[in-house]
Amino acid sequence: MAGGEEDRVPKQSVKRASERGAASPEGTPHVRSSREETSERILDAAVELFAARNPHDVTVREVAERAGVTHALVHQYFGSKDDLLNAVLQRVATDRVAIVRQSGALNDAFQVLLRQILTNRVHTKTLVRSAMDGVEYMSLKDRIKTGQALIKLADETAVSGARAAEPPRDIDTHVLVAAVSMMSLGWGAAEDWVWPVYDLDPANKEDIYRQLGEIVAYLADLVLQRREQSAPE
Repeated sequence: MAGGEEDRVPKQSVKRASERGAASPEGTPHVRSSREETSERILDAAVELFAARNPHDVTVREVAERAGVTHALVHQYFGSKDDLLNAVLQRVATDRVAIVRQSGALNDAFQVLLRQILTNRVHTKTLVRSAMDGVEYMSLKDRIKTGQALIKLADETAVSGARAAEPPRDIDTHVLVAAVSMMSLGWGAAEDWVWPVYDLDPANKEDIYRQLGEIVAYLADLVLQRREQSAPE
């Protein structure tokens, strides 16, 4: 993501902005906030804008206006727009890595991660939109480690011989079909990031697609068979 003219802020401008404090979009000075509070406000504004539009089209000035701070202060705190996007993506990703590392087994991690993904919808949209709109995953300074942490936990779970969870009994077919469909759509939407996040080789795409199809079929058959076994006679 190439920085525009607005990304090249003179040091003097940054200094003046920090000295006089942040101003609201209407020009009314804010009470000086702590650096942490101001950073959170900037990140809140950025994630909303990045989730709503192509990150390439969002400007640092727009983020500043929504956050109620100066344009120069955003640069002072986060650097370029690339740096700001990286901070937004890492904001929740760091928590997800911690969740995986604290989980005793893969199933436990997936349950907690699913809940977080569903409740942090704005951040989730930012991730997916960034992937869909061509943001280079590998260009981000700090790589998102959730995928690598999950793979490590999966290997450890398999080696430990932990007992697999029982297949669910009471699953609505509407939920089943929606879940499998969305898994496939999500893969398609964020595929450019799937390869590096999970250390997959794009050269083996056809074999990976075959495996994905088998996983989808297995999950659907497993749940439906379990429902038939538990149905009253």
